[in-house]
Amino acid sequence: MQKSLTKVMAGALSIHVALMSPATFAESQNALPASSNIGQVTSVSQLSDVRPTDWAYQALASLVEKYGCIAGYPDGTFRGNRALTRFEMAAALNACLDGVSDRFATKEDLAILQRLSEEFSAELATLRGRVDNLEARTANLEATQFSTTTQLSVDAVIAFQAGGNTRQVFDPVSGNTFTGGSYNPTVISKVEINLNTSFRGTDLLTTTLEMGNNGLDTFGATGIGTNGLVAGGSVDYGGVGLTVGLSRLFYSFKPTKDLTIGVGPQFYPSDIIDANSYANDSSADFSSNFFINNPLIVPYAVNDPGGAGVSIEWNPGGGLFTLRGVYVAAEAGAPTNVPTGGGLFGDPYQGTVELEFARTFGANERNNFAVRLQYTNSSSGNISQNAGGINVELTLGKFGLFGRYAYSDMKLYGDGATINGLGPFAVDPDVFVIPAGGQVNTTAQTWMAGLAYRDLLAEGSLLAAAVGQPFINSLASTAGVNDSTQTNYELFFRYPLSDNISITPVFMAITDANNRSTSSPIFQGLIRTTFSF
Repeated sequence: MQKSLTKVMAGALSIHVALMSPATFAESQNALPASSNIGQVTSVSQLSDVRPTDWAYQALASLVEKYGCIAGYPDGTFRGNRALTRFEMAAALNACLDGVSDRFATKEDLAILQRLSEEFSAELATLRGRVDNLEARTANLEATQFSTTTQLSVDAVIAFQAGGNTRQVFDPVSGNTFTGGSYNPTVISKVEINLNTSFRGTDLLTTTLEMGNNGLDTFGATGIGTNGLVAGGSVDYGGVGLTVGLSRLFYSFKPTKDLTIGVGPQFYPSDIIDANSYANDSSADFSSNFFINNPLIVPYAVNDPGGAGVSIEWNPGGGLFTLRGVYVAAEAGAPTNVPTGGGLFGDPYQGTVELEFARTFGANERNNFAVRLQYTNSSSGNISQNAGGINVELTLGKFGLFGRYAYSDMKLYGDGATINGLGPFAVDPDVFVIPAGGQVNTTAQTWMAGLAYRDLLAEGSLLAAAVGQPFINSLASTAGVNDSTQTNYELFFRYPLSDNISITPVFMAITDANNRSTSSPIFQGLIRTTFSF
């Protein structure tokens, strides 16, 4: 209150003094004597020599009508063009103090404030202590904080699974035949520690450390999706080793507003291309590596280990179209001792270009539509391919539709042994052998489609189901060998227990596993728990 009074007084005096012009300051020597009577006015109209055209008229009107801080001479003049004497300043100051004290505070008011301050002294002291404590804690955090440029996040997945088949499933990779009842329930875990660092605000250095428990699901036990060119459908978070490893080291920056360039010694093609709002993250949506990415556009042989490379993303004017490109070499760190090449431009590698059209629409832009056209050239093992694909998604309120499709023209090169590089879709040695130096051309197709529903029972939940076929090919077939097409199914319901924890029941099935009619259906169920913080 006292500070407010002082500011008002100072303001009134400064305005009154400001009415003096430099030319008339010398006239202060001829000012009225101390005995002159100066009367307080209640309206600026009482001052005969003040007119609405005067530059200080509004200031004078405010001082008179709001604060009562203006006094005039006995003849009804203000004499704003002459200097102010000390006597006149004293009179103006007295008038201003009388008016302000009457309007804003009295001695009784100040006494009440003093009494309240004494009555609540304990509470004020407590509040002061809390403020001091907060200041001390803030200073300690600033002194001991992890980093001013890096944010830490963790994603941990723990899944309990059990499954089996009714008769038998042959694994062409290991040569084992798994009969019904030969599978044990397992626990699968995977932890990713992400360090996201920005030095300029428009760049990002991503460092990811990863470890697991080497856990496999029932599908993975039969070789489905554990190696080879095409992901067959085992859980994406399975098979992660017990030791901590560098999973991702990737730096991206924006030379211009619409252009992002990335480079790194360890990252994944799926970090850049083939995204989908409903099928892209094994910790949040589908568990199957087949449903997460298109197996021909993002070959498993490159995307599973990851590698070194470069990426580019261009979104002209922040509009509806985005162009992306990525090149990744899976054996970039090995100049020798890689049977099929190695090095940054050796085998295995993949290069992909993707053009995306995406837009939102409807009330509050709750709906969206996106289509991504893709082209991949890759070489892995003894297989090279050129593949074209499409990735689509549509959201209408809480409902979602999504799908992927790709067609590939493949060349398989022989070394006098069976086809390799196809992983679980390889054929038996006594059925299909490519002579050394020989070449076989084939075509391959893959597709998947699904439905989703958001916010069922709780906000943030997701119910989704999908079906698809990983590898439809034109290779030679005989009875029981590449004579059928594997079909994958998955249904899940993600339920958020909190902002950081979700639990997801999952049901998965595969028929004609490894493209063999002799394989009986395989079923498995999982309870996946995800912790994100």
